[in-house]
Amino acid sequence: MFKEISTILDTTDADTSFDEIKSKVIEENLLQKASISGRRKSFAHLKKAYGLDPDIPIFRALRWAWSVSEENERPLLALLYVLCRDASLRASASYVLPLSPGTIVEKQALSSVLEHAFPNTYSPAVIESMTRNLLSSWTRSGHLHGFRNKSRAKASSHAGATVFALYIASLTGLKGRMLFDSLWVRALDATDRELQDSILLSSRRGWLRYHESGGMMEITLTPEIFAGVNGP
Repeated sequence: MFKEISTILDTTDADTSFDEIKSKVIEENLLQKASISGRRKSFAHLKKAYGLDPDIPIFRALRWAWSVSEENERPLLALLYVLCRDASLRASASYVLPLSPGTIVEKQALSSVLEHAFPNTYSPAVIESMTRNLLSSWTRSGHLHGFRNKSRAKASSHAGATVFALYIASLTGLKGRMLFDSLWVRALDATDRELQDSILLSSRRGWLRYHESGGMMEITLTPEIFAGVNGP
């Protein structure tokens, strides 16, 4: 669905309502689907994954991050967002993220993680399909590479994705250095030095306020920057 959400975010703005997005997808065939049923199916999947509503704070934040990030960073932004809404993606993170770079991914191991996370919920065929889809998602975001035999890679993240991840983590109640332990910041695949550099750059750009003294760290996000698509 990355291609579809990219089209929506690239052709609408922060003031585009949920109903307007729905009309563009279903009535105007924005996503160029072959049938009306295909349009409705695509919209239903996108609504489930992304919400598509400017009244959802994280969706507004995604729009902002999208507007200030390079194109090659956007698959990571999409993954960070869907981690908020998709329990199976969150479950798979416990297997994918700890892998060392170059480690071969074992499909059965990931399937076992899903079976354990959702006992007596899905059939073996559904688990197999979920595993394929999740591996595809982690590959697109840059965490994995390869076609048939996938291995762990290092995703590339910069200031926009860092602010987005910190913002999501802050919504869970985490503060200071504890933000770095959140799923979303860990999913950036950034070293401590890379995180520090991104935070300092974000501070200079006015995207957050950062202060460190005596081993204590304070990060204050400025959510007003998420109100518009153009960013500061």
